[in-house]
Amino acid sequence: MNNETLQLAVSVCYEFCDSVLVDEENLSILIYVKKKYYGPITSRLIKLEFLEVFKQNRKNTTVSLLQLMTEDNEDIEINFDEDDDEVD
Repeated sequence: MNNETLQLAVSVCYEFCDSVLVDEENLSILIYVKKKYYGPITSRLIKLEFLEVFKQNRKNTTVSLLQLMTEDNEDIEINFDEDDDEVD
């Protein structure tokens, strides 16, 4: 099922994106998409249970890395704290 979901997501991405890179081993997709298509494509991928891991806005485009959430990685703890910036 996960590979089928990934292939469905990839076909959606090819409709909107200038570039699509797929990592089948980690079930992730890196997309390079025009800003006007970013909202529609990510909303579709979220419905397919993808999680946005990285996003960078460029002049007229957005680069985004999306990861398919599976039973294997549901227990992953995501930490947004930036401990490296602390000064003693």
